[in-house]
Amino acid sequence: MTVQAIADQSGVSKPTIYRYYNSPEEIERDAFLSELGAERGASFVTAVQQIIADNADVRVRIQRMAELLPQLLETNGAFLRGLMTQHYRKAGERPEWLLPAVQQMIYGAMEPVRNRLTMQDFKQLSALLSGYLLYDGFLIHQDRAVVFDVDANETIRIGIDVLLDRYLGPAAGPRTDFRSI
Repeated sequence: MTVQAIADQSGVSKPTIYRYYNSPEEIERDAFLSELGAERGASFVTAVQQIIADNADVRVRIQRMAELLPQLLETNGAFLRGLMTQHYRKAGERPEWLLPAVQQMIYGAMEPVRNRLTMQDFKQLSALLSGYLLYDGFLIHQDRAVVFDVDANETIRIGIDVLLDRYLGPAAGPRTDFRSI
C-alpha cells in the first residue's frame, strides 16, 4: 500500500493525506481501529435498540443506556481509550460512523417525547444527553468523579435526571435507583 494509491482511492491529493498522516502504516492503523470500533459499536447499538424496544418510558430508556457504558468500558476500556487517543488528535475527528449512530440511538430513545418538546429543545436535550451517553463523555465524568471522590454512576444518574426534569418536568413517583436498573 502506497500513499499515492490511498490518495487515488480516496479522491484526495497526496499532500492532503500527508497533512493528517506520516506514513501508510499510520493510515492502516486508523482504518483498522475504525473498523474494529464500528464492529464493537454495532454491538452497543444492538443493545440500545433492545432497550428501546423493551421500555416505553424515556427516563428508563436513557438510564439503561447510561448503565450500558460501564459494562462497555469494562469489556473494552483499553481499546476505547486507545480509539479516543487515535481519533481525537484534532477537534472534530471522530470515526465517521460514530455520531450518526449516537444521534439515531438518542433520537430513538427520545421518540415518545418528541411531540412534547419544540424541535430546538428536543435537539438540545439530545445533545446534552450525549455527554453522558457517549463513551468519551462517560470517561470524562468517571475521571471527574475520581477527582472529587464521588460515585461516577450516581453522578451520571443525577445529571441525566436533572436534564430530563428540566426538559420533561419532574418524574412521576419515586426516583429510580441507577444501581438497581
